[in-house]
Amino acid sequence: MGYGFGRRWHDGYNLPNFPRVTKSLTLLKKIGLPFAVIPFRNSVWNRVGLHNIGIQKWKNRYGDRDLSNITVSIHGDTIDINYMILVFLNEMNIRGIEINCSCPNATSHTHIHIPTSKHPIYLKLSHKQDPYEFDLSRVVGIRMNSVSVRLGAVSGKAAQEKNWKFIEKFNKEGLNVAGCSITSIGDIKRLENIGCKEIGLGSIILTNPKLVERLTSV
Repeated sequence: MGYGFGRRWHDGYNLPNFPRVTKSLTLLKKIGLPFAVIPFRNSVWNRVGLHNIGIQKWKNRYGDRDLSNITVSIHGDTIDINYMILVFLNEMNIRGIEINCSCPNATSHTHIHIPTSKHPIYLKLSHKQDPYEFDLSRVVGIRMNSVSVRLGAVSGKAAQEKNWKFIEKFNKEGLNVAGCSITSIGDIKRLENIGCKEIGLGSIILTNPKLVERLTSV
C-alpha cells in the first residue's frame, strides 16, 4: 500500500491555516489500512492503524519545509519515543511534539519516560487511560484519541459522550485537556464552558468541511 496525503480529503475547500498535527509517526515505517475510513452521522469510523512512512523518511521528505506551525505526533514504547525526540525532533523547528499513547488500532503504551525537549510536549490519550500514570511534569497538555469499538474506532459525534466526560473531569482537576469530537459551533461553546483552551479539529474536516471554513470568523 502507498502512503497518501491528507490534503486529498479536503481539496476544493478553503480551510483555515490553523496549527496542525501530523498523523502519528513510528520509528520504522508501518503498513496499516489507509483507506479504512467511513464517515457516518457526523462521525467517522476508522481502522487505519499507524500507517506511516517512518520518522526518518518523513524528516527527509519534509524537514526542509517551514514546520513552525506543525506539531509532530509520534507513537512507540519508551525507547522509541526517546530516540525519535532526541535524534530526530529536538533539532527541528516545529511547534511541538505529541506522544500518542493510545492508538485504538495498535498497542497502547503507559508509563512512558518522557525526555527533556526544547519543544512543548503533549500526550494523546484514550478516555480509558489515567493521565496520572504518566509523568506530567514535562507535559503542557493532553489531547484525546478516537474511541475504540469493535473492529476499529470512532470519532466525532459517536465519541462525544466518553471523551467529553474525560475532558470535563480532568479539566476540573486542573489539567489542560483539549476539546475534541465537535460537530457544531455549539459544541465549541460547550467545550469552552468545561475548561477547554484549545479545540482539536479531526473528523469534522471529513463530515462538515464547510463548517471548518467558517471557523475563521468564530
